[in-house]
Amino acid sequence: MEQYFDVRKPVVRAYATFLVCIVLLYTLLRTNVMREIIGQPLALAFAVVSGFILNLLSLQATTSGTILRIEGFAAQIDDVCTGIFVVAIYLSAVLAYPSRVKEKLKGLLLGVSVILTLNLIRVVSLMYIGRFFPSFFETAHLLVWQSLIIFFALLVWLYWTARFVSVPKH
Repeated sequence: MEQYFDVRKPVVRAYATFLVCIVLLYTLLRTNVMREIIGQPLALAFAVVSGFILNLLSLQATTSGTILRIEGFAAQIDDVCTGIFVVAIYLSAVLAYPSRVKEKLKGLLLGVSVILTLNLIRVVSLMYIGRFFPSFFETAHLLVWQSLIIFFALLVWLYWTARFVSVPKH
């Protein structure tokens, strides 16, 4: 049994790093300090930028803090709505994967930008859904979009490993 859990093995080390990173990042992100430093400002930015995009799309959005309103619908953007926890999972996967620092930096930049951009599309589309298809809002919010964000984070990670990570020479 000991041979399966030898931390000198790259796979075991990667799994252990992934697990430790997820636990640490999640724990940090749930602290009041990190919610004030990262969570709230990010939620506010998502509300403002989403409102701007919705206005460009002629929906006359207004924001009040993290509350985003369009005619007939309003939603509060909180820190869990920003995609930050999916970013934490993605970061954990990149940090755990055996690669060089430069490759990890490329992966972090790629993944964070894709996940946050996709999450912005999510917020805008959910406002449309809430306005025009309110009975579908909860399903779209909790099932469809959360699954899609995680799925795309996995795709970006796979793309990064295939495109940017060098194969180690034996």
